[in-house]
Amino acid sequence: MKRRWWVVPLVLAAGGGAFFVANRGEAEGPPDDKALRVQVERADLKIEVVETGKVRPEERVEIKSKVAGQATEVLVEEGERVVKGQLLVRLDPTDHQREVARAQADVAQAENSLAFARLDLERKQRALKDRGVARIEVDLAENEVKARSIASKLARIALAVARDRLRYTEIVSPIDGTVLEVGIEAGEVVTPGVQQTFEGRPLMVVGDLSTLVVKSELNQIDIAKIEVGDLAELSFDALPGRRFSARVTKTAPAAVLPKGKTVEVFPVEATLTETSTTIRPGMTADVRFAIDTRRGVLSVPIEAVVRDKGDAFVTKIVSVEGKPRTERVAVRLGARSDRQVEVAEGIVEGDELLIDPASSKANEIAL
Repeated sequence: MKRRWWVVPLVLAAGGGAFFVANRGEAEGPPDDKALRVQVERADLKIEVVETGKVRPEERVEIKSKVAGQATEVLVEEGERVVKGQLLVRLDPTDHQREVARAQADVAQAENSLAFARLDLERKQRALKDRGVARIEVDLAENEVKARSIASKLARIALAVARDRLRYTEIVSPIDGTVLEVGIEAGEVVTPGVQQTFEGRPLMVVGDLSTLVVKSELNQIDIAKIEVGDLAELSFDALPGRRFSARVTKTAPAAVLPKGKTVEVFPVEATLTETSTTIRPGMTADVRFAIDTRRGVLSVPIEAVVRDKGDAFVTKIVSVEGKPRTERVAVRLGARSDRQVEVAEGIVEGDELLIDPASSKANEIAL
């Protein structure tokens, strides 16, 4: 969320600014600085929600190992393009090769025992016809065949698991993309599951840079104004003067509480509709979500409006006996953006107003 640490001191200044505007009209004319004057014009007013966001690939995968082992080879570097199935890291297979050999021996032993049990059953079944054995002997032999059959199946399953573990010593890319991070070096020990190395780093991170998204966190007031499909505009401190378009592709169905925060937020994702090699994952962007456009309205900079006891005022420059003077005028406000505010009543097109930069902060909090 954007932090506006400068709001409080400017609010204090706003009170002084309002007092000054209300009284200076009788004492003296407006200042000569043209930068403090603005002419009221009729134009389109874009209504936007502005937040910060961070760029990341739409598809981003942390590479994990399914087995433990020591890395013998790390075959790619950061920034390298990889394809799905490409070998990234090779672990020492020695222990897993031994497990496969042991499992193969267990399968051979189980199948041999099963074959002997079947042969014994056949002999006893023939003997039963000649009354050479009791029925109980045949029943026991049949049970032994079933038990040996189960043991044989378990041994084959164990062999399949051992072979899978051996195969997992070769870690491959699950997607086409670019290697964003490499957190393993040859010789390091890998642990399976969530904690991929003893330091807790992922082995690698691979992302598809062909589609980038920017993730923002909105409060409960702003999220109500955003819908999937809305347009957004991105600007970056690292890329001054450039603007990039995006479209909202995902909004959170419920609030979440970020780690280390005390206020719940609603994550929103917007997908960039244009790609550029200058935009990289991890960059921070100012995201302007387009909510509405008010066509042909009178709007003024928020610095021109002062709040006083719940009412809004502007300082209008008028001519008194041929001399410019200031006049405090009550206005009715309409929609607003982060820079401009619509004035529905109180002034007309062509009026000249005096702006007081501090007044915008009082207005911002009051609206």
